[in-house]
Amino acid sequence: MPQKKIIFLITPPTNEPYAITVAEESIEANHVLLPKAFVNCGWAVTSITHKALSLGPGGILLAGEPAAHYDLIWPVGFGPKNGFLDRSGLLASITPTRLITPTSTQILHHGKSAWVEYCPETYITNNPTTLINVMSASQGAWILKPMAGSYGRGVQTISAEQTQLLELTLAEAPGAYFCLQRFLPEIALGEIRTLVVGGKIIGSYLRKPTNGLQANLSQFANAEKTVLEGPAAQLVAAIQQDLVDKRIGFASIDTVGKWLMEVNIANPGGLGTLNRLYDRDFGSQVVAAVEGFI
Repeated sequence: MPQKKIIFLITPPTNEPYAITVAEESIEANHVLLPKAFVNCGWAVTSITHKALSLGPGGILLAGEPAAHYDLIWPVGFGPKNGFLDRSGLLASITPTRLITPTSTQILHHGKSAWVEYCPETYITNNPTTLINVMSASQGAWILKPMAGSYGRGVQTISAEQTQLLELTLAEAPGAYFCLQRFLPEIALGEIRTLVVGGKIIGSYLRKPTNGLQANLSQFANAEKTVLEGPAAQLVAAIQQDLVDKRIGFASIDTVGKWLMEVNIANPGGLGTLNRLYDRDFGSQVVAAVEGFI
């Protein structure tokens, strides 16, 4: 049987502004763990930067080879903001089944507005008056977070009395969209992250906040082993099927009880945390799931 070939588009973390940051764990990031997993499973692995993508008379070229040369093309994140739309246009011309996730799907389903029907009460706008009216009409605690945020940065609790804080926050990012979401007290007990590859669950772990709010490991939350069960398991199963239907090959699903917090399909972290928590290498399980997917 011919050796399978995979190429990763990787731009390691730098100080350059990114469309999407690289992974939840900076040391055990996907740009290290994923190529290693495929090498260990006997694939021919090539890595290039996002900027190395090009188009010639014969079509898209990656590392000097046409896209059809590879069994799978895996962009790790969106890469640098500079040139993002141009690169996306080039990637979109590749046969979608040759990508871990079709480019258009990755772009349109990335962000806090995707799968919002499973989330706590949510409002998204760049108009502070709209959000102030929402808070005034319904008392209680809310979460305000930037749509383009990651790593839990910029996430804060807010109440109806804090209209000035809301106005100031949106004024600091003119035109940017923000998400106002009903605060769940249960977040203090932790958020479950489930890593899904090729429609298969690789594993789940609990991200327990130390500040009662932010469950991102980059915000000093603690990771613990957990069992996905009950309403959370039912929710994950529903989204899991949706991922398969949309041919999304790599995703993480973050849940709190029966509620969805977010689905990350750009470049979700979690593989390194699973390896560490359960003291085993989940890499071969990832590759097996991919092989059944492509």
